[in-house]
Amino acid sequence: MLFFTRRSRFLLVSALAAGTFVNTLRAAPATNHTASGSASNSFAITVTARKSPEPLQEVPGAVTVRSAVDLASAGARDLRDAASGTPNLTLADFSSRQLTFPYVRGIGSGQNDPGVATYIDGVPQLSYITANQELLDADRVEFLRGPQGALYGNGALGGVINIVPRLPSATPGGSVSLTAGSHGLFDSRVSATGPLGGGLLGSFSGGFATRDGYTKNDVTGHNLDSQQAWFGHAQLYLPNQGDWDFRLSVTGESDRDGDYALYDLANLRANPYHASHDYEGCNDRDLLQPVFTARRHGDAVEFTSITALQWWRTHSRTDLDYTALDLMRQRVDAISVAGTEELRLASPVDAPVALTDRLNLHWLAGAFFFASRTQRETLTDYRPGGVAPPPFGWLFPYQEEKDSCQHDLGASLFGQTTLTLDKAWELTLGLRDDFEHRAAKLASQATAFFIPPTASTPERDFNQVCPDVSLAYHFTPDFLAYVKVSEGYRAGGFNAEGPASYNPETSWNYEAGLKTLWFDRQLIANAALFRTVWHDMQLNVPVGSNPYNYCVENAGRARSQGAELELRATPCRDLELFAGGALLDADFRPGSQTLTGTPPYTTLNIGGNDLPFAPHVTWNAGAQLSRDLPCNLRGFVRTDVTGMTRSFFDPSNGASQGALALVNLRFGVEAGNWRAELWAKNLFDRRYIAMALPYGVNYIGENGAPRTLGMTLTRAF
Repeated sequence: MLFFTRRSRFLLVSALAAGTFVNTLRAAPATNHTASGSASNSFAITVTARKSPEPLQEVPGAVTVRSAVDLASAGARDLRDAASGTPNLTLADFSSRQLTFPYVRGIGSGQNDPGVATYIDGVPQLSYITANQELLDADRVEFLRGPQGALYGNGALGGVINIVPRLPSATPGGSVSLTAGSHGLFDSRVSATGPLGGGLLGSFSGGFATRDGYTKNDVTGHNLDSQQAWFGHAQLYLPNQGDWDFRLSVTGESDRDGDYALYDLANLRANPYHASHDYEGCNDRDLLQPVFTARRHGDAVEFTSITALQWWRTHSRTDLDYTALDLMRQRVDAISVAGTEELRLASPVDAPVALTDRLNLHWLAGAFFFASRTQRETLTDYRPGGVAPPPFGWLFPYQEEKDSCQHDLGASLFGQTTLTLDKAWELTLGLRDDFEHRAAKLASQATAFFIPPTASTPERDFNQVCPDVSLAYHFTPDFLAYVKVSEGYRAGGFNAEGPASYNPETSWNYEAGLKTLWFDRQLIANAALFRTVWHDMQLNVPVGSNPYNYCVENAGRARSQGAELELRATPCRDLELFAGGALLDADFRPGSQTLTGTPPYTTLNIGGNDLPFAPHVTWNAGAQLSRDLPCNLRGFVRTDVTGMTRSFFDPSNGASQGALALVNLRFGVEAGNWRAELWAKNLFDRRYIAMALPYGVNYIGENGAPRTLGMTLTRAF
């Protein structure tokens, strides 16, 4: 009863806050923000995939966009929801939201620098820790596939996920929504937008969400992997100040997740959503990102400045042996602070430089700077239950502490020019020069006499030039063909255990594609063929004194190639159909190998193995229908299914998830500004393994989310 009271209080406060905010705005008709009334028109979506606004169908590259309408229709709340159905994109994620790793065309990362860069509000997330956040006031999410090093630099090895916020509106509006569902799900959200006076516009969105764990700890009878979060996003926007626009935004989130639901893989498959831990830990994350953006719209030059501060902190406790035995526990505390600055100059979008009567030029030039400091403390407790003669255990209980503090400084120069001939041919040349200095302080000590203390202060400089060249031809305004060559890059770094350092990783991508509109732009059909090769692949491999210690090692060479197809049709105003599919052949090249074991490390030959999280086939299909009903009601129904073939969890290909298809369903009704929805995720309760990793001689893993049923009620102002 107490918990219900807290929830009710929050919802009441949220509703009052939204109502108060909207009532302070200038009087205007109420705005209905629901999205079921009409299908989205993707050809009209404007994207900033090349750091300048342009129609999606004119970008010479593979880009998938989830608009605000798409996100609302699908009930997308976070990155995993938004990414569903994107060709050749898989998300490897744990029950803790701080561990989410996107893989695009087989390229991704574990617990080191991102292999797919995530941008939120124009700012790169320098760590995987902050990649997966609640989607608040998102105007769209852009998924750029293939290396994007020429414009986005370090970390855009496999692609870019660009989350773009919706700007505050001059028309007052807002909403309050409440969701309740199975597994103790409760989600309450509030949003408001409108003028604040003096030409200043504002917006706010925030909420609270919680759910029970899916996995039962058979030792205690408790749920292991519960989740709870507070989140918010606020903006102040001052447009049309002469030639200037100014915007200040702040994003914050506080997550309180339970322990990892990791358990022996064979037991998880035999008895899903059950584990046995003698100790129940937690995974907490707090993050904050204020961003100040200034833009000047000149007749000859447009100027953009994006200044941001990133701060995050994590606090984790876990039963490191993931059994009912009292063997190992681990505590990890980390904190990071970073500052970023991006400056750009560009020719106006609607005023290219006219070189001749037939030849126009668009150009963009910029610089990016950042400084970050990340401190991590890890304490591993070797417990009394593991006392046994080596190699079966340890002679007595002891603790091992490892501390690391890393300082990064980086600077980049980038530019892009696009030549357009007769409004048909388009040649784009991009180039970026990345420089980064990394320095670390690494130390370890233990209460065991046979483990000597260590300390080191490594430093390294990394520098890489990444080009991007594309040639596009417009056969008609609705038919674009392109070819593209691009390079991606990820800097090297340092290991607290295993080899002292690892080298940079690079990838080259060769791509050809078509972007087409048919039947008076009622059907969109986009296709791409690609081949990616990369060198000095960075892999997370298990090494060291316990089976959960990992280091980053350069594995060798790899290759991925395949094809992608996306279809979206609006045969009538009330019906939208969408489908997609992708083929992928991604493997390690001969001679590739990884480290394993304890010093002196042994090597494992992985040449010819499939890359992790790279299924050979991924596909999706769905439909959304809305209809007018009696009594001024409007009903809607949406269903979608996503599927994939077998996917391996690690480079050794020792464990995999078989072919999988998940079905979601949503339907409901609108009445004026009210909207009620009933929905189901994983409708047929398909049991599967979302994540697994080698652990000693076996594997441990986590089950994916089971069927979840719920209802959402929304009131728009």
